[in-house]
Amino acid sequence: MRILIVDDELATGNFLKSIIEEVPGVITDIATSGKEALKKVSINQPQAVFLDIDMPDINGIELAHILAEKYEDLSLVFATAHPDHALEAFELYSVDYILKPFDEERIKKTVRKLVDKLNPSQTLSEAPIPVKTKKQNMFIKPSNILYIEARSSGNLIKTLNRTYITREDMRSLEGKLQQYNFLRCHRSYLINLKRIKEVVPSGRTFQIILDTGEKIPLSRKQEKILRMKLQQK
Repeated sequence: MRILIVDDELATGNFLKSIIEEVPGVITDIATSGKEALKKVSINQPQAVFLDIDMPDINGIELAHILAEKYEDLSLVFATAHPDHALEAFELYSVDYILKPFDEERIKKTVRKLVDKLNPSQTLSEAPIPVKTKKQNMFIKPSNILYIEARSSGNLIKTLNRTYITREDMRSLEGKLQQYNFLRCHRSYLINLKRIKEVVPSGRTFQIILDTGEKIPLSRKQEKILRMKLQQK
């Protein structure tokens, strides 16, 4: 696993590096500014970034916004002396918020959690799919997609962390995702079967409850197909 440490104090970055690298299977690099971090993330493609907040050129929160916008699967960990940014940090779907002075065991626990999240067998078998959004071409892991909703203004792709709008038609998206346990549960919805918590009656039709709590309509026509698919999982 590749981890980038971003801290304008090199001594602090090196100390954090020494702790993180005690966890097997981890390679670290250090950036001492936000601009350097953006370059290194682009070139080295780390799976996680440890961010300080108080930096002179781009502060950690601003940098996290940029990274989260551009890299869907990047895990963010804030390592800072500032406790007052915790709420804003977790709104960016950060994995953890670690305060200085560092608790070495707490850091190692977070790194182990990141390593466990990066399941090698799943990473090798699940290739990110290309998706054209209004702003740019993105590569999104199918397992991160909760559902896709057909809309007249552009189809909405809802992932664990973000929402995208794409001009690609539902048939094209369905073809890309069929091998990853996705089902057209309704004429307007394509859903990740692995995110289903339960199926409940809703009037004369049904409703799918995701593990995130979101509710998706299920047509009567697709209800039997869905139940057969779930039994096969």
